This record gives sequence, structure tokens and C-alpha cells, in this order.
Amino acid sequence: MSIKRIIAIIPSDVLKTLESRLKTLHVGGVTVSRVKGYGEYKNLYSIDWMSEHTKVEIFIEETRVDALIDAMLDMARGDPDGGGIVAVLPVERFFHLRTGTETLTGAAPF
Repeated sequence: MSIKRIIAIIPSDVLKTLESRLKTLHVGGVTVSRVKGYGEYKNLYSIDWMSEHTKVEIFIEETRVDALIDAMLDMARGDPDGGGIVAVLPVERFFHLRTGTETLTGAAPF
């Protein structure tokens, strides 16, 4: 089994909505961080272009990535702030620190 790492930067006010969607998809784990940055929608009229967002990281089986991305895209449609960004990255190896075991083909990553 191949595991992917999903990183999404979203407006903080949609976190609860995303959390509900992740539960319906039976996503077993998520990491959330508050971050600051700027990109396509920076405030050019402000001295400080930085704005606060939420970064969400998820490790998930490759076969479930498309459903997760579709859910994020549905959630973001119509968001006047652009809805954020999402990236899918490969994971070379995945270990459980508690047990010291590496997740192998056919085993659940969380």
C-alpha cells in the first residue's frame, strides 16, 4: 500500500466544516496548525501582507486520496477568499513510534 501526505492551507473559519467532512470519510487522524503567510490573496493595502490560516496535514492511503481531494474541493467552492490550497506528497516510509513498526502493504497507516 502506498501512503500519501495531504497538506492543505485553508481559511480558519472553515476548519469545523472540514472536520465534519473528514469524519464522514472516516479519516483516522489529522494534524492542525495555525499558520501565517500570504499568497494569491494578499492584502496589498496593508503594511503586513501576512494573514492567518489553518494548515491541515493528513496521512492517508493512496486509494483514498481522490475522495479526500474531492471533499476539499466541494467544501471550498464559492469561498470568496479562494478556499486555500492542497498538495499531495509521497511518503517513502511510515513508522509507528509507539511500537517501532513500519507500516507495510495491507496494513492501516493509523
